[in-house]
Amino acid sequence: MSRQTRLSKMTEEEKLLATKLFWESPNDAIFPPTTVALVFNVSLQWLQLKRCEGGGIPFTKGLRKISYAKGDVIKYFEGQKLSNTMCA
Repeated sequence: MSRQTRLSKMTEEEKLLATKLFWESPNDAIFPPTTVALVFNVSLQWLQLKRCEGGGIPFTKGLRKISYAKGDVIKYFEGQKLSNTMCA
């Protein structure tokens, strides 16, 4: 039996609401990793790996909470766009 993640425990309605809230918020709004993973279709594990190894989205760490600013998230993913898949 596979372990359920925070994302898999969310209903479709909760996912739609979180996505809508993200896109309708100002660029300085702060969001948890769960929302970022949902909106940009990445795993929570990938976000954690990038926080540890570097090269990921800038984040803020509180006592026990990680947060991302919407503007930083959008800027990061816009910089990841590829124009083709050809290897050099």
